[in-house]
Parts: sequence; C-alpha cells; structure tokens
Amino acid sequence: MATAIDTSVLIEAEHGGSLDDLTNLGEGPFYVPPHAAAEFLMGVLLVKNPHTASKARRFYEDEIRPLIDVFGEVEAERLASLNVALRQAGQSMGFYDATIAATVLARQHTLMTADDDFDRVPGLDLVKI
Repeated sequence: MATAIDTSVLIEAEHGGSLDDLTNLGEGPFYVPPHAAAEFLMGVLLVKNPHTASKARRFYEDEIRPLIDVFGEVEAERLASLNVALRQAGQSMGFYDATIAATVLARQHTLMTADDDFDRVPGLDLVKI
C-alpha cells in the first residue's frame, strides 16, 4: 500500500534536511498530495528570511517536487463526501487537510502525518511521526 506524505511531515523533513529518515517509518511507495505541496509552498512564500526561504525552496525542488501526485475526479468526489460528512457531524476541516485526507481515502492508502487533526477522519489509515 502506498503512503501519502502530509505537510507536517514535509516541514519536519525540511528541518532535518531530508525525507529519507522519515520515509523509513512507513510503507512505500511514497507520494506527496498536490495540496500538501501547495501548503508547504505557501509557508515558503511567507518566510521573511531570504536565506531560510531559499533553503526551503531548494528542499521543495529537490525532495518534494519529484513526489507530487495528481488530484483528480475520484479525489474530488471523496472531498465532497468528506466535507458533507464533517458538516453533518457539526465539524469542519481546513481546506488543505480535507483535500489531503480525501486523496488518501479515495485511494485507500496510508497518510504519514504529525497532525492530530486527521485523527477524527473515519477510515483514514495513519502513520504518526
């Protein structure tokens, strides 16, 4: 079974300089949902220190970009049903987390994360770091 890598893991890996140590914790192949990549890039764009931003951008180009997968119709349908289920339960989830969760659910994969927000998504197989 493949494992998707959440933004929280990407951030941890960037601080450590490589995804290698973290991907040893899960079962591959590994991929990055496009919305996790977008969330990471948003953080890069918000960094005020030019050296830190440049380092994070290089990490994105070298480590993250090659692992980005697609978000298609099946994932979009799962996103809609997840948001409806959350709304009916009186809950909500941020856009990025919801799209990441929907991608993983639609594919019946595992999500590697350090984010507790995913704990409340029924049926989501998690590997916590």
